[in-house]
Amino acid sequence: MDIENEQTQRLNENDMEKLSGNTSDILTEKFLNDNLNEPYEIHMPVDQQHKEDDDKARIELKNGEKSLGKMVKRFRRRMLASFIAVALIAALIGGGIVGGIMESTNLGQKTQVINRYLPLSSNNSNANLITDIAKIVSPSVVGIDTSVSYSNGFRSAFISEGSGSGIIIDTNGYIVTNNHVVDGASNITVSLSDGRKFSAQLIGKDTKTDLAVLKINATNLTAAKLGDSSKLEVGDLAVAIGNPLGESFAGTVTSGIISGLNRNLQSDYGAVNLIQTDAAINPGNSGGPLVNSNGEVIGITSVKLTSTNSSDTQDQFGMFQSQSTLVEGMGFAIPINEAKPIIDELIKHGYVERPMMGVSVQEVTQQDAAQYNIPVGLYIAQVQQGSGADVAGLQAGDVITAVDGTKVGTFDSLQSIIAKHKVGDTITVTFWRNGKTLSTKVKLMSSSNAQ
Repeated sequence: MDIENEQTQRLNENDMEKLSGNTSDILTEKFLNDNLNEPYEIHMPVDQQHKEDDDKARIELKNGEKSLGKMVKRFRRRMLASFIAVALIAALIGGGIVGGIMESTNLGQKTQVINRYLPLSSNNSNANLITDIAKIVSPSVVGIDTSVSYSNGFRSAFISEGSGSGIIIDTNGYIVTNNHVVDGASNITVSLSDGRKFSAQLIGKDTKTDLAVLKINATNLTAAKLGDSSKLEVGDLAVAIGNPLGESFAGTVTSGIISGLNRNLQSDYGAVNLIQTDAAINPGNSGGPLVNSNGEVIGITSVKLTSTNSSDTQDQFGMFQSQSTLVEGMGFAIPINEAKPIIDELIKHGYVERPMMGVSVQEVTQQDAAQYNIPVGLYIAQVQQGSGADVAGLQAGDVITAVDGTKVGTFDSLQSIIAKHKVGDTITVTFWRNGKTLSTKVKLMSSSNAQ
C-alpha cells in the first residue's frame, strides 16, 4: 500500500467534511498536533497532476458526467493526505523531535518515526560535571598578591609586584603555589573564596621545581583533595581554577583535556617533567590546581607556552632575524605526585634536601669525543672538596660514562638517576681516566638546598 492510500485510510468522514468545496491553487487548513500548543497552518500549492484532475472533472461535467461530487471528493482526499504528511513532518521538526513515538489527536493513530539523529536538545552531562567540580574545589583555591618594600631614604612604601593562585592543602592553613609567584616578595596577601584576606608567611620554596609553601592563620578552611597523577591518561578531563589577571577574575574555571604526559621543558634549573593541557591557563593562574573528573588535584598549573623560537633567518639585506612560532592551547602543570614529596620537605625543613655527588660537569658529544679522543659522557670540570665524589677519588678531567650500569651522556640523564636516591645512598660510578675505564663507589651528600 503506498503512502498516499495509507494516509487516506486514516481519515474519517468528519475530516473529509472539513475541506472547502473550492478547488483553488492554495489549500489552507488548520492542523492541531500534540506537539504544538497552537493550531499549525499550512499553505500548500496544488501540484500539476491535481490541476489536471480538476480540469478533467470540469470537462467530464460538460459531457454530462453526473458523478462530479464523487470525483471532487476523491480529489479532496488526495489533497488532505498530502497535507497531513507535510503537517506531520513540520510538527516533528518544529517540536525538536527526531525520534520516538508521536500520538496525534487528529488522527487517533500512533506513527513510528525512525531515530536517525540525536535530539536537538539534551542534557550536557559534561557541563554538569564541571559545575560540580567547580563547587567542590573552588573553596580550596586562593588568590595571592605580593608586594616588595621600597625605601628612598626618607620614607618606605610597598609596590605591588604580582599576583597568582594557590591551593589550600590542609585545614591548618598550609597553601601550595609556584615559587615564581612569591619569589622576592616582602609581603604576601592571600584572598579566600569567601572574601576573607590574610597575611601569609613563606614556609619554604624550591626553585628547581618552582614550588613554594605558604601558611595563614585562619579557621574554617576547606582543603583540596590531592589525587594520583600516575593514573592520568591522554584525553582525560582537565579543569583549571584560578585568578587569571588578578583578583578581578578570581575563581575563573576553564576546562579541557590532558593533552600530553611527561613533557620535559627546559628551565633555568634543568629539565622539568610536566603535564600538558589545553585548559586555558593565563597569568595569575600560576599556582592554582589542575583537577580531574573526581575533583582531585592532579597538577599545579605553572606555565603557558605562547611561542617557540626557531633558527635565525637571513633577510634580503643580509641581516639575521629571529623567527618564532605562536602557539595556542599549550598549558603545563607540575604533576601532583612529583609535588607531594617537595611539599612535605618544604613544610618539614623549609627547603628541599636533595642528594648530590659534588661535581661540576660538561657534556661530551660525539663530535667532542672524536676531536679529543675521549669517550662520550660527562667531563668533570670541578670536584667539590669534602663531597662524596671527592672522598671516592674522582678528579677533574675524569669522564663519567655510566652510573649504576646506566650510560650517561647528558646532565639531565645523570640528574634523573641521582633523583631516584636519597641522601646517604651509595651509587656506582664508571669513569674514564687517561685511557682507562675505572669505577668507584660514591656516597650521596645533601645539597642543603636552602633558598
